[in-house]
Amino acid sequence: MTTALKIDRLVDNIHNTSITYPDATFSEKGKVYTCLNPYSYHILRHNPEVYRRMDGIFVDGMLMCKFIRLLWHHNIPRLSLDMSGMAPDLFRRLNAKDCHESLYLLGARQNEVESSAAQIKSAYPDINIIGCRNGYFKDTEERRLTIENIVSLNPDFILIGMGSPLQEKFAADLRDAGFKGIGFTCGGFLHQTSAHINYYPGWIDRYNLRAFYRIYREKGLMGRLYNVLIQFPALFTFDTLRHRLFHRNKRL
Repeated sequence: MTTALKIDRLVDNIHNTSITYPDATFSEKGKVYTCLNPYSYHILRHNPEVYRRMDGIFVDGMLMCKFIRLLWHHNIPRLSLDMSGMAPDLFRRLNAKDCHESLYLLGARQNEVESSAAQIKSAYPDINIIGCRNGYFKDTEERRLTIENIVSLNPDFILIGMGSPLQEKFAADLRDAGFKGIGFTCGGFLHQTSAHINYYPGWIDRYNLRAFYRIYREKGLMGRLYNVLIQFPALFTFDTLRHRLFHRNKRL
C-alpha cells in the first residue's frame, strides 16, 4: 500500500540536505541523493516511499525554491546535477591532480551516455570515468546483474539518469546491494550533454529559464507546462495547508 506524503519531513530533508552541501555531500560514502523539481513533485506524491529511501533531496527548480521560502521560510538554493548546478563542483573535484576517485555513468541510450562521457572527459581530462552504461534493461535479471557489476567496480561516484521514479529506485537498490560510493540521480543530464557539455545557453541560466528551454528544445515536454505552472503550485500549497490544519486540530 502506498504511504501518504509527509510534507514536513520532505521539507526538513530538503533543508538538511542543502545546508550540508558540498562538504558532507561529496565525502560521506554510501549515500544516494536525488533532485526534486516542480514537474516531479506529482510523481513524488504517488511514490513517497521511493523518495523516503533517498539519503538526501536537492531542489531543481527556482519555482519550488520560492514556494518553500514562501510557505516554509527556508531559503533553499537550486542545486541539480547538471552544469548549472552541482556537476561542475563534482567534476572539478574529480579532475584535480591529486584526486584518486572514480566516476560511473548510467542512463540515456548507449550512444548518448558514451558521447556524454567523451564530452565530460574533453572538458575535464583528468576525470577517471571507469564505466558507462545505458539506462535500459530487458528484464529484472539484467538490472540485478548491472547492480552487481557496479558494486564490484566500486566507483566513488555514480550519476544515474533514468527519469523519476526509476532512477531513485535504482539508486536506493544499488546502495542497499552494497554500493559504497556516492550516487546522484541526474534526470536528462546524460542525454543533454551527449552533444555539448553546456546544454543551456548562458542567458537561459542567468534568467532561470531552464524548464522553458527544455520544453522548447525537446519533443514531448510541452505537457509539462501544466505540471510546472499549475499542478505543482496547487498541490504543494494544498499539502502544506493540509499538514498545518491537521496539526492545528491535534492541538485543540
